[in-house]
Amino acid sequence: MKLKSKILAALMAMLLFACINMAPETLDENPGQAGCTPQFPNMKVTYNNYVKNIIARYCITCHQGGNSPGPGNFTTYNGVRLYADFFAVRVIQDRADMPQGNAPLPKSVRDSLNIWINNCSPEN
Repeated sequence: MKLKSKILAALMAMLLFACINMAPETLDENPGQAGCTPQFPNMKVTYNNYVKNIIARYCITCHQGGNSPGPGNFTTYNGVRLYADFFAVRVIQDRADMPQGNAPLPKSVRDSLNIWINNCSPEN
């Protein structure tokens, strides 16, 4: 009986010690890209300073949610972020099929979108 009590006490002490020494919680500045390392840290292409205007100009007519022809709601950062990984194939490459029915976006625009994605798609 004493052995069971000692084992139980040891387990309780370990549990208490483990709870006390947990790493502090931190806010993830970019929750959609956990563990992402920006590939071009000196290039500050963000959703708010660049991508939002590109989306408004080229994408929003088809990707505004509801009954729009394209999937997704690109009217918000979170809506665009959900589809950012698809941009590499559907928007950025030379033979991209978006915007649908139009020529691919200008190379400089595609390059900037590529930087945004490779920098973990920052909002600000």
